Amino acid sequence: MRCKFCEKICIKKGKAKNVQRFQCTCCKKYQQANYVKPRIPQEKYDWTVRLNNEGCGISNIARLLEISKSSVQRLIERIVANLQMPKINEYGQSYEIDELRTYCGNKRNELWLIYAINRCSKQVINFVVGKRTKENIAIVVSVLQKLHPKAIYSDRLNIYKILICKSIHKIYPRCINYIERKNLTLRTCLKRLSRKTICFTRCEKMLHCVVCLLVQKQVVYR
Repeated sequence: MRCKFCEKICIKKGKAKNVQRFQCTCCKKYQQANYVKPRIPQEKYDWTVRLNNEGCGISNIARLLEISKSSVQRLIERIVANLQMPKINEYGQSYEIDELRTYCGNKRNELWLIYAINRCSKQVINFVVGKRTKENIAIVVSVLQKLHPKAIYSDRLNIYKILICKSIHKIYPRCINYIERKNLTLRTCLKRLSRKTICFTRCEKMLHCVVCLLVQKQVVYR
């Protein structure tokens, strides 16, 4: 066997967990002919989702499931990539739309969770993680407009007045109480959205993934 570091000859040098090990005659480094990473069982996929939705961060999940942090991140990304989004067949419903402020990396880098819920079922219809721009808000509003809404309730942000038809746009004090309560639920259930804590998100993509796991609990993943 040739050394993977210096291409010199390696000799057999004991075993580790019944796997033959080799030592280079030149650089003296130990190595194996083949490295096999153990497969993570399906049960840990299920527990990753449960712990994430109960407010555990990446480090907490890694410690409880006894796997590495990078493995937890890959598990979450893999689960989200295989999510089957439910088809929403509604007509003439009322919706509330709002933005939840957070940050990524440091407080100067603001991020917003823009989303809408059904007033009756409290189900999240659609969401976007990013800057509070007209383009991002338009993504959520366009989904609502395809459902022929009876009314859309929002705060007094001027962008909504441009994107939502005046006949269905409702603005008055305490008209978005349901989604404001949903904001509190999200901050309680996701550690990276909590206020006055040392926990914060360092990756916009991972924030999108953990929010997706929480708000899409009714979807089927494989």
